Parts: sequence; C-alpha cells; structure tokens
Amino acid sequence: MDAYPIEVEFPDIGTHAQGNTGIAYLHTFDSGVPGPHVMINALTHGNEVCGAIVVDELLRAKLRLRRGTLTLSFANFDAYARFDAVSPDKARFVDQNFNRV
Repeated sequence: MDAYPIEVEFPDIGTHAQGNTGIAYLHTFDSGVPGPHVMINALTHGNEVCGAIVVDELLRAKLRLRRGTLTLSFANFDAYARFDAVSPDKARFVDQNFNRV
C-alpha cells in the first residue's frame, strides 16, 4: 500500500504505562456507587490512533465518576511504540494480526 499522510499527532502514552490495576496500560475507576461498567479500549491494532487520543485525554482529565465503573485501556502498546508515519501500516501488529488469529 502506498504511504498516506498522517494528519494527527499521536499522544505519548508512556505516562499511562503504570496503570492502576497491576496490568500495564490498564486503568479502572470505581465510583463506589452501583452503576454500569463501561470500558473504552484503544489500540487494538496499534496504529488506530483515534481511541488512543480519547483514552489519553480521559486519563489526563482525571475524571471522577458519580456512579458505576470506568475502565480505560491501551491494548496493543508494543505495536503503537513501533509506529512510523512513513510506513503506518507496519505498526498494525508485532507478532500476529489480531484479525487473523
């Protein structure tokens, strides 16, 4: 595939690596009040940056829930770390394509 322009800035997600669950890049916030559990997962394929932008912004905003639980995650952070704007599709996966497993 021919190269195509990358017109958005990819966030530095390294500041979120620690997580708060004991799992890298996974953050869960429980309000302590019953309610829905919502999860937003970013970077399933490593080069789909829109979700990463949203999750990064939500974590930086330090939201406080009124009820329920919110889980925010960056799934394929190894592939994301390999992203190169010159060859954007090469960062789609590291070992295996999730769509083919």
